[in-house]
Amino acid sequence: MPYKNISRHTVIAGAILLLAAIDGSAQDAPQDHTCTVSVSGEAAFPFGKDGNNFDPGWGLQAGGGFAVTPFVEPRHGVVLYITGNFMYDRLDATSSALAQAKTANPMQLASATSAHGSFSAVTLDPTVRYPLSARTNLYLVGGFGWFRRGVGFNGTNPATLIESSGATLDRLTANSGVFDVGGGVNLGLTRKGGLMLYAEARVYRGLAVNSGTTLLPLSVGVRW
Repeated sequence: MPYKNISRHTVIAGAILLLAAIDGSAQDAPQDHTCTVSVSGEAAFPFGKDGNNFDPGWGLQAGGGFAVTPFVEPRHGVVLYITGNFMYDRLDATSSALAQAKTANPMQLASATSAHGSFSAVTLDPTVRYPLSARTNLYLVGGFGWFRRGVGFNGTNPATLIESSGATLDRLTANSGVFDVGGGVNLGLTRKGGLMLYAEARVYRGLAVNSGTTLLPLSVGVRW
């Protein structure tokens, strides 16, 4: 899907959540619990050096955690959570980046027809939720963890007839630390509390060998 379509659809989904948040009701049951789990799909946008290497792509996030501060009445105070989060994104390489890689390594990649990047992160993230109403809260999240950047090249290997056109010619990986920071909005789906829809923007910045990678995932998912 083109970059503009990915961006447009993600922004529209986030705007719907923010507009719906205005309709929070004080009579509804609180949405927060002493523990939380979440899963979402996301559109991922690369920046930094990898902003020239990859097109926007798709991915997923999943996480969970527990509250470390006591709950207060709806619309009052904040709640601190300690959460763990897993992120995976897959982005196709740009044609110019593929051409540069083939020029740099013609023996191995001369027959490469495409390439992609796979990005994974596992992070520990303190999260602060601030209630706007009994059904709606805003949150900020940030932390540190492990990051893996992988690049795979696909094509036909001329050295053997048993290789298919989708064979992996080469795969490179690099592991490092990562910082992440972001925020979003939770919107309760029922008056009884519990299940929530959420929209989130988060930035991942790789460190050391992955310092050229910055990812901006825009996520929409469900949380309990």
